Amino acid sequence: MIAGPLKNNIQLSVIILLVICIGLWVNTIVFSSSYAPDVSYDEHVLYYFIFTHKLSFVATQIIACIVVLLGAFFVNLMAVQQEITSKTNFLPSFFYILFAFSATAKNSLEPILVANLFVMASLYFMINSYRREEALADFFNAGLCMGLASFFYIDYIVIFPILYIATLILRAFNWREWVVSFLGLIAPLFMYMCLCYLTDGNTFHFYELMKDAINQLQWPVISEYYIGFMIVSILLFAFALFHYFNKGFGSKVKTQKTKYIMLWLLGLCVLMAFLEQLPDMLLLSSIIPLSVLLGDYIAEIRQLKIANTLLVLFMGTFVLVYFYALGII
Repeated sequence: MIAGPLKNNIQLSVIILLVICIGLWVNTIVFSSSYAPDVSYDEHVLYYFIFTHKLSFVATQIIACIVVLLGAFFVNLMAVQQEITSKTNFLPSFFYILFAFSATAKNSLEPILVANLFVMASLYFMINSYRREEALADFFNAGLCMGLASFFYIDYIVIFPILYIATLILRAFNWREWVVSFLGLIAPLFMYMCLCYLTDGNTFHFYELMKDAINQLQWPVISEYYIGFMIVSILLFAFALFHYFNKGFGSKVKTQKTKYIMLWLLGLCVLMAFLEQLPDMLLLSSIIPLSVLLGDYIAEIRQLKIANTLLVLFMGTFVLVYFYALGII
């Protein structure tokens, strides 16, 4: 099965991931129509400006494939280079692609997938500051990327505290680093307010959008076809958590700290599930920490039969969700 190659064979892993991603993308195009659903994305300011009502169906699908591939590449790059995973593997990319297509088998590109690119860049810069004497540039870049992410997906304002949680985990307290990261965080907002003022727009429009996003708390909506996929994902995470508490979070201090950050990020992302969501997007808000943690857990399993069995179970429930989203079942 695929657990072995994704754990050990770089060249074969790249081929497998490309085949999976492009195969799912082609099926999405074949079984989807060019009809654009009546969904408003005006609260996601930059996404609305760049992608809404400006691209054809084919162009949107091409960009969606590129965004998913970039997300899969960046999540694996972050996990490996920043030593979040104990072993070099491509399983985080595998989980990222399946989670992404579990909610993108539609007619439009999900704003959260674009925003994820900036969130991962923010996490990369933040973790990169570990044990560096001069890291003010990393903190500013981390804040800037996180601020930009909220302009592509407004609900990501919920995870802003991860910047300071990660700082406390990785470094001793330094007020300059906190201030610089905050300046980076508000820089996109300041530029947006200036543009609104110069163009006679509503200067405080983004504040209203943030207020509306926070006030839209509701119980998550779950499709019956999504329940199996969600249960299997939760079980895999529970197995991973049990493995970490039993075997440890890693042999290196940096690996342990970065996994703590992923767990905190997951906790914040779970809160986003109580904001306005579609029935098949419940896990999409947690795609980054889940992909990293589940991928690392599967890579740690020495018995390939067990690893392959868990992957087959995950893929089986994914196929059910994917076919439902395409309208096949």
